[in-house]
Amino acid sequence: MPWELRQALLIVHILLAITWVGGILFIGWGVYPALRKMTFLQQRQILLALMQWSHKFLTGAGAGVILTGILLGTVFGPISQWGDIVDTRYGNIWFTALVIGSITLLWGIFVGFKQSIKVFGNTRLWQQADHGNKQPLFKALIKIALLESVEVAGFAALIMLMVLL
Repeated sequence: MPWELRQALLIVHILLAITWVGGILFIGWGVYPALRKMTFLQQRQILLALMQWSHKFLTGAGAGVILTGILLGTVFGPISQWGDIVDTRYGNIWFTALVIGSITLLWGIFVGFKQSIKVFGNTRLWQQADHGNKQPLFKALIKIALLESVEVAGFAALIMLMVLL
């Protein structure tokens, strides 16, 4: 029974990871480019609504990935004492993934999301762009892209670590 339970937990872990990473990448690489065909004010409305709606689900998926990862390494895995984290290759990789995953999630919540909401909530920026003054908005969007690239780097690092396990 424990082996089957571990496998079920691993499936949940993988599905949550796909949801977390895939959701964020889809918004960044799918939704943003598709919206460029709309007016700036329409883009703003959709992006603001999308971020407010998806944030709680993507945050929950990220937290679920971290929680299931902890369980897979400890309760259903080889880590039974603190020494296992320091003295084993698995423990080193597991702990590194835990730290990177946690930082990535916290960065997304407290930096990326907050900056996105700040820009999407600034009606004046979008109105200026609709009237031809696009530079301030583009500057703000580039800042969002740079801040969000930290999450993408975290995801890439996590994937590399999972391959090492």
